[in-house]
Amino acid sequence: MATKPLEPHMWSLEDLFDPSIIYSVPVYQRPYSWDKDQVSILLEDLIKEFESESKNDGYYTGNLIVYDNNENINGLISKYDIIDGQQRITTFALIFLAIYCLAKENNIEDTDLTLSNVKKSLWKSEKRDFKKEYRAVSLNSIEKKCFEVFFDKCFDSPKDIIEHCQTYKCNSKFDERIINNFKIIYSFLDTRIFKNSTDNLLDFADYLLKNVQFIVITARCKENKVFSMFESINSKGKRLEEIDLIKTYIFSRLDESSYSKYLDIWGELIIRTKDNLYDYIYTYIKAYLSFYRQNIYIGNFKALCKKELLAFFKTSNEAEALKAFLDDLYDKVDYYNMLFSTENAFKLINKKKFRFFYKISWLSL
Repeated sequence: MATKPLEPHMWSLEDLFDPSIIYSVPVYQRPYSWDKDQVSILLEDLIKEFESESKNDGYYTGNLIVYDNNENINGLISKYDIIDGQQRITTFALIFLAIYCLAKENNIEDTDLTLSNVKKSLWKSEKRDFKKEYRAVSLNSIEKKCFEVFFDKCFDSPKDIIEHCQTYKCNSKFDERIINNFKIIYSFLDTRIFKNSTDNLLDFADYLLKNVQFIVITARCKENKVFSMFESINSKGKRLEEIDLIKTYIFSRLDESSYSKYLDIWGELIIRTKDNLYDYIYTYIKAYLSFYRQNIYIGNFKALCKKELLAFFKTSNEAEALKAFLDDLYDKVDYYNMLFSTENAFKLINKKKFRFFYKISWLSL
């Protein structure tokens, strides 16, 4: 039977974090954005279901879209990109990390069946040995290093994880979200679930693995089709932020052979603008293409692509104009960043006249 390009599954968390699957949030995705409120709501919902009489009926937590990019590790571990659902997958990874660290803090051995299943969910094995570099989830934006270091600390020294959280030097608000959300989860588990009962903690872990459910759509089609599907799904449901709609529109127009280069450029722009890519695009459009008094929305961005963008880059091909647009954004990103830093500005333009007028402008802000 031929492989279906889009295949839905009803998966439990145990299925999602199968030992043969690793997930990666692509570089072009926005950073992890859940904060205290969203994490707390999820935890409260989970404990309510866990303590209910109908807990074995399952707890549905939404849809996920993952992309099978046909890569694997040693032919055994498949690698999937997370197209939609990174916030939930990342948060559940943090929950399992907190369960594992709290269990180790209370001297539960890895030989315990439930704790062993938790560990299998977090780290994949090779030749019967867990490999800390085979993390269940990898982030690839601003918080990439923080998440990797944090995951590795849970593997190497789980009993010291809270000390690590207290001493780790965060380099961005996104690093802080990883650390702070883990601390919230750890405290919640300790006070509301564990309550001096290792059995209760392990029962909760069992409940999560077996009863928390998702509809997971596995995409094995061409990558541009994934973006078209993503755009269609989100046009009918909860609206995405404009930058995500703009991204989806751009990549649904590009040819697949251009994806690798321009997805990397998009990810680098997110990192180099510190997740202010929407503001950068808005500033660029006002400076070079058309002076919009209102914000840039997906509707006027599409119209702009069909008019100003084609004329500016002297082409009648929208895909070529969009690629030139992304190239130019990348080339000029340092000029955008200098708007917020005199140090960056003076590195780019080392002239006395520029320094004088730039300082005056800053003083008038």
